[in-house]
Amino acid sequence: MIGSSLLEVDEVKVTIIVDNTIDVFMTGNEIVHRFSSSPNCPLVAEDGFSTLVAEHGFSALIQVKRGNRQGVVLLDTGISPGGILHNMAALGINPDDMQAIILSHGHADHTMGLPGLIEKLGSHQIPLVYHPDALLDRKIIMPNRYELDLSPPKLTTCQQKKVAFIEKSDPTLLVDNMVLVSGEIARTTDFETGFPIHYTKRNDQWENDPVIKDDQCVIVSVRGQGLVVITGCCHSGIVNTIRYAQALTNNQQICAVLGGFHLTGGIFEKIIPATIAELQKISPTFLMPGHCTGWSAIHQIAQAMPKAFIPNNAGTTLVFQAKQI
Repeated sequence: MIGSSLLEVDEVKVTIIVDNTIDVFMTGNEIVHRFSSSPNCPLVAEDGFSTLVAEHGFSALIQVKRGNRQGVVLLDTGISPGGILHNMAALGINPDDMQAIILSHGHADHTMGLPGLIEKLGSHQIPLVYHPDALLDRKIIMPNRYELDLSPPKLTTCQQKKVAFIEKSDPTLLVDNMVLVSGEIARTTDFETGFPIHYTKRNDQWENDPVIKDDQCVIVSVRGQGLVVITGCCHSGIVNTIRYAQALTNNQQICAVLGGFHLTGGIFEKIIPATIAELQKISPTFLMPGHCTGWSAIHQIAQAMPKAFIPNNAGTTLVFQAKQI
C-alpha cells in the first residue's frame, strides 16, 4: 500500500493563506503562530485593503522537513482571482518556492485563484495533483431552485503549458515521500452521506452527484506525534476522512486535523452531534476547523473538545515538530 511508504517528518508547518475569517489580534503560542500587524505590515495595505483578506474559500501552504530535505506544497487556491496572491504577498510567501499544487476537489471556492497563481510562476512547470472529476462543471440547486455555480476555472493554453497535470483517483506521494495526497476517500460512516443538492455535468448532461468523489485530503506523518490531516471542504465527511487516513497509513495516532469540515447549513448541522461523538473517540491532539465548518459546528467542537480546539483564521501557521525521545 502506497500509504505505508509515507515517511515521518521532523517538522511540518501549515499556513492558512485563505479562509473565511481574519483577526489580526488573535493570540498564539509555541504551536500556533498568528499573523499580526506591524510597522512593516500595517493593518491597511497600500492598495487600501486589509493587509490580509478573508473570503469564502480555502488555501494552505504545507512545508515539511526531514533531515536536510525540505518540501513545499500548496493545497487549494481560494475563491477569488486575487485573494491568494494578496495574502501570499502579505505573508511573505514566494509562489516559486512551491513544488506542487494540490486540489482538494474542484469547487470554485478552492480553485478560482489557480489561473492568477500560475501566471505568477516562473518558467518551470509545476505539478498539479487532482482527481479526474475535479475539472468538471458543478453546481448546487438550492431549495428555492436557485442554481449556484461551483465550476472550476478554465485554464488558457499558455497557463496549461506551465502545469504538469497529475490526474489520479489513487493516493499520490509527493516531495520525497513526505506528503501524501489521499485520493478518493472511502465512505464508511452511516451519517456522512454526502451533499444531496449537488450536481455534476458529465457528457453535457447534469446529474445528481451527492458523493463528490474528487474530494481528497493531504496527510503528513510527524515522528512521535502522529498524522496531520489537512482538508479542503471534506465532502467525504471528516470522520470518514480521518479513518481513511488512518487505514491508508496504518497509523492510528492523530496529531492534528485542520481545514474545512463541511458542517454548515441545515443539511449538515443535523450530523454535528454524531460527528463530535466520533471525533471524541478518535481523540486528535489538535483540531482547527475552518472554512465551511460553520459557526454552529465550530462552537460545539470548541465546547466539547476545548483542550484540542484551536480557533482558525487566515494567516495562522501551525508548527508540529517531532517528539524528542
